[in-house]
Amino acid sequence: MYGDVYWVQQMANVRTLLLSGIKERLGVWRNGNESAALTALAGYKHRFLLWWNGDGASESTAQWVLASPSQMRTADAPHAKKQNVSARLIVSQALWGEGNLSPGPADFVAKLVNLLRLTPEMSMVDLGAGLGGPSRAISAAYGVWVTAYEWEAEIAQAGNEQSIMHGMGRKVPIVHLDPDTIDRPVRKIDCFFSKDALHLVDKKKELLLAVKAALKPNGQFFIIDYLVTKQGESSPRIAAWNAADEQVSHFWSKEEYAAALTGMKLDLRVTEDMTSQYCEMIAEGFRQLKNAMEGLIAAETDPGRQSDLRHALAFESNRWAVRADAMQAGDIAVVRFTGAIPH
Repeated sequence: MYGDVYWVQQMANVRTLLLSGIKERLGVWRNGNESAALTALAGYKHRFLLWWNGDGASESTAQWVLASPSQMRTADAPHAKKQNVSARLIVSQALWGEGNLSPGPADFVAKLVNLLRLTPEMSMVDLGAGLGGPSRAISAAYGVWVTAYEWEAEIAQAGNEQSIMHGMGRKVPIVHLDPDTIDRPVRKIDCFFSKDALHLVDKKKELLLAVKAALKPNGQFFIIDYLVTKQGESSPRIAAWNAADEQVSHFWSKEEYAAALTGMKLDLRVTEDMTSQYCEMIAEGFRQLKNAMEGLIAAETDPGRQSDLRHALAFESNRWAVRADAMQAGDIAVVRFTGAIPH
């Protein structure tokens, strides 16, 4: 789809960002303190570039891989390797763990939604579900029945295959849905969930109205999304974000979100800035990426497929480096909104 010049430029962008400022941009957040995960990124940058250039043999894997908290990762996408999916989906899961296309492993998601007090008798809708990793994590932890809707047909199909692989085809089906043509659903649900997805929806207010119409009395909502800050409204990093993503994000501000939710007479109970957590998870994902990708590429015998994986690696690395830059600069924030229909 893209020529060699494109990928050379992509990799150049990644190298520039990784070498010239990612540690500095991620290392000091709000109070100026570095976390252990972000400190580890410095070693990762050097070794990742050595490996990319084929000059990492002198350092053993045992020396390169630093100890990390067990809760930060799951597997290196074993099911994704068995699936006939695009190289980009394979690389994304190597970065974030099986079933995930963005930061936040299974236990991170399950712990966050603990406040919802979900039970096996409840039903939930997940909008912008990706491959369904978060939905399956929630269902596995609380027994709730989830209908997960994904914007891209290819991703929805692959995600539904994963649900079937995990024996959750009926409990967590992944369905393709165009968010801009959604009708008001008739079936009532106990909870609405969305993670890192609504920024891609242009008609957010209409979608949220449809969600409210679907919620039962005392129904709950749980949204995590990327928001533009006041200083980010005129920032060139927003254009860089869209270019690296190859699609347009229709960002709302925190104030727009709050006004929309309360204007629908929803009880907005919690508004939490999670930007620093996401920056740390991005750093951790990058730190783990080299080892996972090395194994995936080595397992491929088809040179063309190996090339696809390397190209996808360049794309995803650049995309998340640009996103991390925008977040650390304060132009984009990650915010959680939690609430319910008032009693």
